Parts: sequence; C-alpha cells; structure tokens
Amino acid sequence: MKNQSILLQPSNIHLENWEEIYLFLKGFAIAKEMQNTLISLSLASQLHEHQKRKGGAPYIIHPLEVTSYLINLGIDDDITCAAAILHDVVEDCDITDPYKDLVEKFGISKEIVDIVLLLSKPKDYKKTDPDLTKYYSGIKSNKKALIIKLSDRANNLSTINAFTKEKMIEYINETKNLIFPLCKYAKSYYPEFSNAITIMKYQMVSICETIESVFDIAPIPTSPTKYRKTLLFIRGYAKGKNMPNTLKALALSERLHEGQLRKCGDPFIIHPLRVASYLISLKINDDATIAAALLHEIFKHCGLDRNSNDLVDKYGLDSEVLELIRLVSKPDDITNEEYYKTLRTNYKALLIKLSNRANTCTRLSVLNESERKEYILENTEFIYPLCTYGKAYYSNYSDQIVNMKYHISSVCRIIQSITN
Repeated sequence: MKNQSILLQPSNIHLENWEEIYLFLKGFAIAKEMQNTLISLSLASQLHEHQKRKGGAPYIIHPLEVTSYLINLGIDDDITCAAAILHDVVEDCDITDPYKDLVEKFGISKEIVDIVLLLSKPKDYKKTDPDLTKYYSGIKSNKKALIIKLSDRANNLSTINAFTKEKMIEYINETKNLIFPLCKYAKSYYPEFSNAITIMKYQMVSICETIESVFDIAPIPTSPTKYRKTLLFIRGYAKGKNMPNTLKALALSERLHEGQLRKCGDPFIIHPLRVASYLISLKINDDATIAAALLHEIFKHCGLDRNSNDLVDKYGLDSEVLELIRLVSKPDDITNEEYYKTLRTNYKALLIKLSNRANTCTRLSVLNESERKEYILENTEFIYPLCTYGKAYYSNYSDQIVNMKYHISSVCRIIQSITN
C-alpha cells in the first residue's frame, strides 16, 4: 500500500498518555453533543490534579481509561460516560456536598451524582458494611453504576502489578468473590450489556488466573468438560444467525481435536472455541471468520495438509474459510516478518490472529522464562504493530482491535513485572 510506512510512523510530538485519552474523549463528546461528559472531563481534571496512582501515573488516567473502555465496548451514552469520569471524585476528592458542588454549581445531571454515590464506599464502610453487601446491592440496582464498576475493576486489575504481592492476592480474592458474581447478575438482568461484560470478565479472569498461577496460589483450572458450554453457545449462535460454515467447522473441530490436550491440561478444543467466542462477543460475526477461527490450528495439530482442498471438496466449507485458515496458520518455512506482512492483507485473518493472541496470553504463566521472553518480544515486534496497522486500515474494526490489544498488553505487562 503506497506510503503506508510513512502513515504508520509514530508522531514526533509526544503527549502524556492521559492527555491523549482526554483529547479523544473530548472530541468524542463534542461530536456527540454530550454536555455532561464535557463538564465532567473539566471537573475531573481539576479535582484529581496532583493526585497519583500507586504506580506513579497521574490519577486522572484511571477514570479516563475506564470511560474510554466503555466507549470502545459500545457503551457511550452521556450519563454513563460522565459518571464514569467522575466515579472517584466523591471518594477521593474534596467533595463535601455532591449535589450542591456538582449539580447546583456546575449543572451536572442529578442522575450522574446518584450513580457516583452508588459507586462511592462510605468512609466508615469497614464498620458499617464490612462485607460490602449494602454497597454491591446498591450497584446492582442501577445498570449504569454496575457497568462502570466492572470497567473500573478491569482497569484496576490491568495495573495490579503496582500492588504488593499480599495486596494483589487480596484484590484477586475480592474480584472472584464479589465482581464475578456481579458479572453473572448483570448478564441475567441487563442482557443489553452481555457482550461487553463477557469481554471485561474474560480480561479479569485472565489476569486473576495468571497471577494465581505465577505465585503458585492455584493452578489454572482445567476440566475435561468445561468446553461444552462454549461449544453449545457457538452452536446456538450459528444456528440463530444462519452460519452454515460455522456449524460445519464446529463439528469438524470437535472431531479433529478429540483427545488433544494443551500444555496446561485443558482439552485442546477449548482454545479455538474461545478464539471464536471472543470474536462473537466483540460483535465480529462473519460466518467465514468464525468458521476459520474454529479451525485455525488444524494444520499444526491435526496433520491436515495445508495444500489440500479437502475442507472445500470433502467437508463442504467455502473456499474463503480455507484461505483464512491458511493465512492464520504460519508455515514453518517462512519468517515472522513474512507471516505478519501477509496477515495485513486480510482483515479477517488479522482479527483471528489477535483473538488467538488474546487467548494464548492467558497461559503465559505455564511457559518457561525463555518462552515467555520470546512471546513478549513477538508482541513488541509484530503484534502491537499489527494492531496499529489494523486500526489505520480497517477502521471499521478499530474498537475491537483496541480492546484486544488492551487485553494482551495488560496481561503481558503484569507477567513481565512479576517475573522480572
């Protein structure tokens, strides 16, 4: 593509990370005429000024990332975004009378303050609500507060490496005991958020299981039957969406991977199933893409000849599915440079590869030191530039690519910090 190397070069003008997110949110809010969000951006930057996160970053980056994550997941109404930006101001800033200080003085909607108060723990909660029953009961009552809480926890987990080991373990236990049940509740009672919750929970589970494995607290759980739920979900989804290639690929993948195990002891089929279901949760539901995701490992693990047309001639899959599998499955005789250059030519193959990476990064803890370094180096040299390319040239899938990169980089950053 002409001039692509010039177009994808980073700018020589560097802004702080929080400034980049701030400007993105400001532009988004102006375009959408989100008055409450614009006021909240200005307020939050003033109220959190000089505050720092435990890792040393400006505190404002946290509410900005929480809000940006929601927008990338398609949750972008004015009230929710404004409340996400302000969700910590009552708890962490000098706000004595929220309704007077925010509603009367600055014109913020009262609904936003209601949500922020639901998200704010009382200063004496350790005495009055030690198990946080009342706190989480209030959050459950408001779907906007609930989805902000989940985005908040996902963001805090992504920077958990700033905690001590003891604090990490405590935070993970709280996540498992309180946040994961909240996810289940939300998917049942607020189904419009189901896809977004699936993505957020998958990231949170990835980080929790990785840290537990690294510290030998608990092995990454395995079960010979746990893949069945994902398989049945994809089957029902494909049936409902009339996706004939996906239905064929599902049956074929289950048969070809029968009896195979991953390094951690999982049935191997859980991997392609998760790659496919992750794409579906990101609202990537093209029949050929999901079918190829289900079969993307068959050349490497099932002894099928990549030059054969059996998938088309014998099993009745569309030729596009076979071509996608060939693109995603790296031949042994080509370099990484050649492989990733080829992935750039097809956005469907690019998306499958990134979903694959988001899934495999969750098993980094079972690799030895040399394998982990190689994996992380490949991210730096090829995966992250692939994300940059994908966002630039396949802009219809920019949000999905951003979410997958966020997932991959969060897990890898934590692993690097803990194991170095």
